[in-house]
Amino acid sequence: MKKKPGSQPLRCAIYARTATVKKPDEDNSITQQVERCKRLAKEKDWIVSDDYIFTDSGQSGLRVNSGLKNLMRIAAVNPKSFDVLLCTSIDRIARDTDLVIRIHKVLKRIGVGIRFTEHGDIPV
Repeated sequence: MKKKPGSQPLRCAIYARTATVKKPDEDNSITQQVERCKRLAKEKDWIVSDDYIFTDSGQSGLRVNSGLKNLMRIAAVNPKSFDVLLCTSIDRIARDTDLVIRIHKVLKRIGVGIRFTEHGDIPV
């Protein structure tokens, strides 16, 4: 996902989820996931606003949780608040592949891409 020459930097939202409540220094904690996403954004010269960091701690990945619902609701507002969703990996969005595909289709329809720190991106 590249920006066009002379265009504004991409605006990013971040989504992080854990199935169990973890301390900030534990492996794959919400804090660590958010930091990895912020690091990717900084490397790409993308913008992350703290207003668009959504999390679900101690939540199953088999359904759409409140943080992800809020992200989807804000993504649907026009004009859109962000251009790309950053997440560490596909299983942080959901454990159900069909659910991830449905979320991707909704975001794609409104012009929001998904970028993963661990596995690249899903094209818009």
